[in-house]
Formats: sequence, structure tokens, C-alpha cells
Amino acid sequence: MAQGIQWSNIKKGAQPNDNFSFLYCMIMMIVDSILYMLLTIYIENVFPGEYGIPQPWYYPLTKTYWFGYDVKKNRQRTNEINQNQINTNTNIESNDNDNIHQEDIGVDIQNLSKYYRNKIALKNLSVKFYRNMITSFLGRNGAGKSTTWSILTGLLPPSSGTAFIDGYNIITDIKIIRKRLGFVPQYNILFDRLTVKEHLEFFSALKDSPPKLIEDETKKMLEDLGLENKSKNYSTQLSGGMKRKLSIAIAFIGNSTTVILDEPTAGVDPFARRAIWDLILKYKLGRTIVLSTHHLDEAELLSDRLAIISSGELKCIGTTMDLKHKYGEGYNLIVELTSISDENELRKQQQLAVIIHISNFTYC
Repeated sequence: MAQGIQWSNIKKGAQPNDNFSFLYCMIMMIVDSILYMLLTIYIENVFPGEYGIPQPWYYPLTKTYWFGYDVKKNRQRTNEINQNQINTNTNIESNDNDNIHQEDIGVDIQNLSKYYRNKIALKNLSVKFYRNMITSFLGRNGAGKSTTWSILTGLLPPSSGTAFIDGYNIITDIKIIRKRLGFVPQYNILFDRLTVKEHLEFFSALKDSPPKLIEDETKKMLEDLGLENKSKNYSTQLSGGMKRKLSIAIAFIGNSTTVILDEPTAGVDPFARRAIWDLILKYKLGRTIVLSTHHLDEAELLSDRLAIISSGELKCIGTTMDLKHKYGEGYNLIVELTSISDENELRKQQQLAVIIHISNFTYC
């Protein structure tokens, strides 16, 4: 009677003179699995497809891959490059604050370009975003704002140039950057079968936050959002304004040091819009916050600095007051209101002049 595989015969072949045993088969399968896994990881990094930043073919042989990244040395090298490039972009109208230290740079974009077949999305874009500041990135539709965000978050590879976030290179260290980065796209990306609290806990855990920090940060974020009574509701049960607030909270949770907000108040009511403003301002300290918006009053209220982009090129950058002083504060519209229906009332009232001040920003 034939006997199946047992521990006692696992090293024996099926035939008396056959040395090929079941143990050899298992060893071959394990070795093949390891080889295929390593090959899959390598191909995924070198050829990521439409979305993702490809690594050089020799990336497993680099020192940074095995021993990490020296942020201090890179910042010194970055500062030297910045000094050499000060006069390269002479067409940019800059009103930047020269007193800002190089150590306060949160995001440093250097000659970033993105080319498609029939279109130039970005052309040698160089701009810095600073910590403890909110910078509005303004421009018309198609100016290159969303392309910039896609490159900074690692969704698209740049055609040339690079950027540094907290001293890390987006091309070689995007995995490290993503643990420190929060991003709100134009449209909410939420899970239908997760509650509000579960969303916050999930995204905080993705950034390797310790369990105690996840619990404390989630509780505090729910209080700041005013969503304590909605913490067990699914995202599908929330209003549009609440969904937007949840998306922004996800960007800040997990101790994100850099937060990118792509039209954060789009499609929300005035009350929710104000709550979002308060949340952004409250979490400003210690973070680099960059936002794009079509509401110029929002940009003026929230921002420490404004950067204006057109056709993929930076046109001007500076504080709100600097840009107003340079390009003018708008225009005055004088309206004279008179009434001729009642002559007695006309004599009692003087001519009324109403001056409406309109802050009119142009895209330089």
C-alpha cells in the first residue's frame, strides 16, 4: 500500500533510485518565491507605470537606499545651488522676505519642468515655501497648479528638475516624504464603509504614528472639527461641508509637517468655509502649508505669501502687502445716490458718496 508524504520520508524520492525528494520541491518553491518577489519590487520601482516616480536601474546599489538620507548635508548642498541660481530667473517679479532663514524652507522647488507631447505644463519652476507660513499658489485653470501638486506628492515624475520637502528629494526619497506629507485633492477621496473616526485612525496609522498618539490626535481632531457627534457615522452620511472638513483633517493628522491643499473650500457653504479657515490657521504652527484657491478673499485672509503662476511659469511672489504696493491696491468706484421724489428730503440730505474698495489682484 502506497504511503503519502510524512516527516519521516520527506527527504526520500518517489522511486528507490530517485534522489529528487519533496523537500527539494519545497526549497525550490521558496527560493523561486523570494526571487520573484524581489524582481517584482525592482520592476515596480524602476517602471512604476503612469503614476509614480521611477527609480534609476541601479537604485539597490546606492548608499541612500541602505543607510538612509543625510538631510543636513543635502540642505547645505541645496543652499549652495540656490545661491548659484539667484540670478537665473530674472523674469520673476519677487518681493520675497530676504530675512527668512534657509533653515525655515519647508518645500524647495528647483527648476521643475513637466512636458507632455503637445503641451508644456511646467517650465523651470523654482519657488520656496516656508515653515510656519501659509502660501497661496494662484493661477488660472491650466496654469500648472495641479501638475505641481501631482509631482510633489509623487503621482507624476518630473521631466526635469526636482524638489525637496523637509530636505528630502522627491525623486529618491518619496516614501519618506509621504509619511510627513498631507494632501487634499480637489475632490474628496473617502471610504464609504469607514466612519469619521476610523478615517482619522487609518490615515494616522499609515504614517507610523504610535497607538497612543493616534488615539489622542483623533480625539483632538474630532473636537476641533466639531464632529464628535458624527464620529461613528459613515462618510456617505455626511454633508458636503463635513466631507470636506474630514478630508482636510486627514491631511493634518499623523503629525504632517507639510500640507498641500488643492482648493480646500471648493463647493462648501459659508459656515463650513469659515470652519475650514479656522482649522487651517489653528494648525499652521510648525507646518509648511500651501494652498491653491480661486477665492482671492480667502487667499488674502489666510496667506502670509502669494505665489502666482501662469502657463507653467512663476510670475511673481511676495506678501500680500508687497504685491499690493507694487501692482496697486485696485480701483475706487464712486457712486452718487440722490433722490428727486421728495424735494424736502433732498434739501435735508446731502449728496452721498460711497467709495467701494475692491482689492483687484491680477495674474501679473
